[in-house]
Amino acid sequence: MTTLLLQTEHLAIGVAERVLASDISIALHSGMALAILGPNGAGKTTLFRTLLGLHPARGGVVRVGADAIDAIAPAELARRIAYVPQNAAAFFNFSVIDVVEMARAPHIAWFAQPGGRDRQIALHALEQLGMANFAAQPFAQLSGGERQLVLLARALASGARCLLLDEPTASLDFGNRLRVQDELLKLKAQGYALMFTTHEPQQAVDLASGAADRTLTIARDGSTHFVPTAEATTRDALAALYGVDAGRIPELH
Repeated sequence: MTTLLLQTEHLAIGVAERVLASDISIALHSGMALAILGPNGAGKTTLFRTLLGLHPARGGVVRVGADAIDAIAPAELARRIAYVPQNAAAFFNFSVIDVVEMARAPHIAWFAQPGGRDRQIALHALEQLGMANFAAQPFAQLSGGERQLVLLARALASGARCLLLDEPTASLDFGNRLRVQDELLKLKAQGYALMFTTHEPQQAVDLASGAADRTLTIARDGSTHFVPTAEATTRDALAALYGVDAGRIPELH
């Protein structure tokens, strides 16, 4: 039995005075993968920032579990939803274990230091992703794929079961893409909910291993569709979304 972790009802998102997209109604359950596809500037990043409570909604409702996001304190929200960024440069001065342990901040009191239990949780998260041997290494010295796995471990250490990932395999070589993708599939099988942006429709297909998985498309005109991934990734659907000829789109499988 799955658990509803994140839901929007007729959500509208925007920047400054401009509404980028509206009528976004999605439901993200445990063990589910939700891809977000759309051209640059359509609002994918703005949607993430709205779901993380960093941008106010321009209309509609965001619910985390049964609670409206406006009623959830920031620390509690960080314990329910974890964000995995694409750019990790901000962590360059820290060791791998320090980067992962940062995720424990919402669980400790103001001005308190992480304790032994927090360190064990961080190490366990690294072990889950096969990165425990890197714990003492400087984060900046890791490869791109290794950094992405550490950031995933950081998200797990937060205790959140809902993970928002910004292009999780962008700029990685072929081998590291497969490695990160394999770990995401493992997390999904363990009941984590994954929502991820991608410029690669094939990745949406690869991570959608079950009939429950969905894709949200956001078009340049602000229209949105929340449909089964198989429906969103046909040649005709992708051609309409990105404004290209369907004959130029490879068959996805």
